Amino acid sequence: MHEIVGKSESERGIWMEEVPVPSYGVNEVLIKIHKTAICGTDIHIYLWDEWAQATIPVPMTVGHEFYGEIAAMVRKYAV
Repeated sequence: MHEIVGKSESERGIWMEEVPVPSYGVNEVLIKIHKTAICGTDIHIYLWDEWAQATIPVPMTVGHEFYGEIAAMVRKYAV
């Protein structure tokens, strides 16, 4: 799968990398992303401005504006 990588180093830009599909555990879901967007924080990260340098830890995967469907899940019920 592809992942937008915000920062692996302290430098300007955002790039995409091929990464393994994440694992998931009990009471968690795997979401297949269909669409994504950016927000103001992502612009700061891309520009790597003074605010981002003081606020954003590296390495970091960016993105929280997305829509998709549940691709897999593991449920555990208490008896």
